Amino acid sequence: MNADDLTAGLCQPGTAMVVHARSPQEHDAVDTQSGTSTIAEPVSHSRRPFQAVSVFPANPAAVPQARRELHTLMCRSGLSSIADDIALGAQELMANAVTHGCRSQPVGEFTVKTSYLRGRVRVEVQDASDERPLLRPASDDREGGRGLILVEALAASWGVQPRGSGRGKTVWMELDVPGEGAVS
Repeated sequence: MNADDLTAGLCQPGTAMVVHARSPQEHDAVDTQSGTSTIAEPVSHSRRPFQAVSVFPANPAAVPQARRELHTLMCRSGLSSIADDIALGAQELMANAVTHGCRSQPVGEFTVKTSYLRGRVRVEVQDASDERPLLRPASDDREGGRGLILVEALAASWGVQPRGSGRGKTVWMELDVPGEGAVS
């Protein structure tokens, strides 16, 4: 699949689209629409730039499936050295989307967008809520609330941005691939 056939093969939520960019400039220009997805194909071990998009139902049971799919994508992409960290950090972002971002929202799904370019992997989790997550200190009095602390420890950088159109937000994290030195 290449960037020219982004709309090919519409599938159900829980599937992914992998877009291989032919160049870094094309990668920067590639954008996909939520809900437009195809079955993920194995990605080359040559670590070509790519982008994958998956849509999942806003259900806690979908988070482990999404984590496994993301881990598999990283391994098939030749990025197994950071697959565990990517999957763990993304799991926290996805759990936050389901627990906080999708609750009481009319859109019952979250989107995971993963890209690799120039020695850096970026994972974005989009949900329908405008409520921004807060990094709070850990507390012995609370059962939860440590997810963003974990993301902060794993990621080279992370943040939140409002969705470009309509309601919602994107919470993202980036990890550098060891030995590749990310180029901004």
